[in-house]
Amino acid sequence: MKQKWSKEKIISTIQNLHQTGIDISASNISKNYIPLFTASCSKRYFGNWRLAVKSAGINYEQILEEGKKRRRSKLTKWTKESVLEEIKKSEMQNLLTIYREKLSLYSAARREYGSWKLAIEAAGYRLTKGSHKNSNKISMDSNPAIST
Repeated sequence: MKQKWSKEKIISTIQNLHQTGIDISASNISKNYIPLFTASCSKRYFGNWRLAVKSAGINYEQILEEGKKRRRSKLTKWTKESVLEEIKKSEMQNLLTIYREKLSLYSAARREYGSWKLAIEAAGYRLTKGSHKNSNKISMDSNPAIST
């Protein structure tokens, strides 16, 4: 049976979730409380999640700040040294596709070294053209130049 919503019901539900410590960010509510999010964002009620939260008397800017803090705490803290260590631990044949499995390493390498290619070269690998058109291969440099 479908949930019957009203502005008052939406507001009280948002307030209850917030009071019980549940993350009321738009991303969490849209994933875990779909009917509430859908009703809140409909033109019939509030039009968007921000207005629904504000109507519930909750500081939406504070919700956004809490979300930023949560995301930052989840990020791995990378340094140039830790990027190199992780690249060296990886299997050589996976270095060209690592962004699929280890996006945080790939992103950190680009941030710390300017590009993935420069990061793998700093780790002592060399990117060379393969025998097939547009293919690349990774080989170990005979004289690895590790720069930090």
